[in-house]
Amino acid sequence: MNVLRGDSTGELGLSGTRSELLALGRELRSVHWEIPLEKVSDPFPYSRLLSLITFRRASGKVMISSSGDRESLDVQGGPESLSLLADNIEGFASEADVDDHLHVDCCGDHDYLAEGSGSVVVAIG
Repeated sequence: MNVLRGDSTGELGLSGTRSELLALGRELRSVHWEIPLEKVSDPFPYSRLLSLITFRRASGKVMISSSGDRESLDVQGGPESLSLLADNIEGFASEADVDDHLHVDCCGDHDYLAEGSGSVVVAIG
């Protein structure tokens, strides 16, 4: 699995095999975790590759962020909201065609994402 970041836009792209994305869904329901990420030689069309996904359980809706300094994708939120995110990722991993992608982004009153959360494009790859 890998996460790529576009520095000029802040856009994040997460890709993994179906089994890696299903495992990520399971991990979202855990208490605390870190997942080291694979290295790829060329992050194009993104600017760079992040090295880690970190998770911290908190209250409320899910906040997704990426600090340019830390080289990590950071996810925090309450159990109910994280479970909804996990359901979406697992459903995508189970049912999507390999050319499909899933946009995880906040618009208006979102069911599980906090206002101001970063967005991620999830793909099978």
